Amino acid sequence: MAPTHWLGEPPAQRDPLTGWALSRLASAVAEDVRLNAVVDVTSTARAVEADLDGPFGARAAGSPATGRPGEAQTYRLTDVSTRGLREEDAGEPWAVLFDPARLIRGIGTVTGARRDHDEVELALAPHPLFADPADDWLPPGARRLVVRLDPGTGLLRSAVLHDDEGPLATARVREVHINEVRSEEIAGQVLARMARTLVEPARLTAEVAVEADPHEDLSFTPEPSARSWTITVGRDTMKVSGDYAPDGTGPLAARLAELLAPARIVSHLTHATPGPGTSVRSGIRPLRTFPFSAWAPDDSLTCTFAVDPDTGVLLRAEATASGHSVFHHTVTGVRAGAGL
Repeated sequence: MAPTHWLGEPPAQRDPLTGWALSRLASAVAEDVRLNAVVDVTSTARAVEADLDGPFGARAAGSPATGRPGEAQTYRLTDVSTRGLREEDAGEPWAVLFDPARLIRGIGTVTGARRDHDEVELALAPHPLFADPADDWLPPGARRLVVRLDPGTGLLRSAVLHDDEGPLATARVREVHINEVRSEEIAGQVLARMARTLVEPARLTAEVAVEADPHEDLSFTPEPSARSWTITVGRDTMKVSGDYAPDGTGPLAARLAELLAPARIVSHLTHATPGPGTSVRSGIRPLRTFPFSAWAPDDSLTCTFAVDPDTGVLLRAEATASGHSVFHHTVTGVRAGAGL
């Protein structure tokens, strides 16, 4: 078993364990692990196409199955870099095991969390709007994804995708040898705090200064969410949910929602380094256009996020290109708010 991570031992109770596991997945973005591994990936044949794509998918459910023929493949990997996987946004079927932070963006709920000896098992249900229809492991129509997390390394030992008929695809690490680990603990702490907002309920009131943003559209299509806010921007006051419809929300409003529920942003980041105070500076994955992120829409940008340790809200967020600010928001006041 790998040495204990700086997050400490996983708690035994489900709710704290869920937050711990999301924190561990997110903190891996501030780490680079170089490894050799042997991975088995298997899929189960279906007579007809499984309904996995959700509202943005292109395949017709019920048609003859073409996407997942029943097969088994073994991958022998040498000197893989987890940072390299993020910088490429690698699409290989085994990449999710060594780059599990990519999953956070598509999680709707964590339906189960438990310790099992030296592993943490999580059962994940996809978000119908934020899960990527092209994702092999957490598409929006999946029944669930069950993963087993190594607490010490932050890597997954297995992932099993379930559709309505049962297990559809499995990836399992048969052997792994860690060659080198580089970690930015302070940056990992910021990312871990951001990730926990995915499962933390909150009612907050905030005032936000928009110091740079090329958009003016404050239109907002809310979705039910455990995190909701009343936000004042200039003269406008609006009610915002941490969940929003990515195809029905203006870019500026989406940035306000992600500012106050920043968990999903983590999946878009490549390598994170500490900034001043409780902040992190990071690049953006290439071609990560879906699921959309209003704060990380293009890999030409560099982002800096400063987090409030108590609420997980981003107190300051800035995205720059060629040294010039493209988006820059500052929360000038945040406090506990009444229910909306």
